[in-house]
Amino acid sequence: MYAACVSACGTLKGPLHGGANEESIYMLNEIGTADRAEAWMMDALAKKKKIMGLGHRVYKSGDSRVPIMREIARDYGKRIGKPEWVPICETLEKTMEREKGLCANVDLYAAPVFTMFGFPSELNTPIFAVSRVAGWGAHVIEQHDNNRLIRPRSLYVGPAERPYPGSSSNGSK
Repeated sequence: MYAACVSACGTLKGPLHGGANEESIYMLNEIGTADRAEAWMMDALAKKKKIMGLGHRVYKSGDSRVPIMREIARDYGKRIGKPEWVPICETLEKTMEREKGLCANVDLYAAPVFTMFGFPSELNTPIFAVSRVAGWGAHVIEQHDNNRLIRPRSLYVGPAERPYPGSSSNGSK
């Protein structure tokens, strides 16, 4: 169990998965106000910057967690006098959908929620990890109970066989 959870935590290293919500709050702070969000987005797209909180490898037509987190952000923002986050996020969301056809993911709205709750941004990824521990544990238990290898139903569709240094197929050696 420990090894599985440690391994799973290790997969969250870096900005592309676990660190995306931390990077999202830095981005929102840089933008500052909703009236700057569209111009910021257009500039970032022109410079081909990686933009966190938008797009998802699995949820191509929308992340079902977004409407829930958006409302939490909106309600809590009003309650504590920090309503500015949601309009920035909504402008980014609309602009990215219009320009690239990408939808928001949960990181876009989770980042300001964590900030409004008073968590420092460097705790965003650990919070993200904690939310997954029960699922990781369930997978470990399931694996122990069934003790079968998981065989995904995937086909390799990459390039055909290619030569590599030292192989006889490219004449080198």
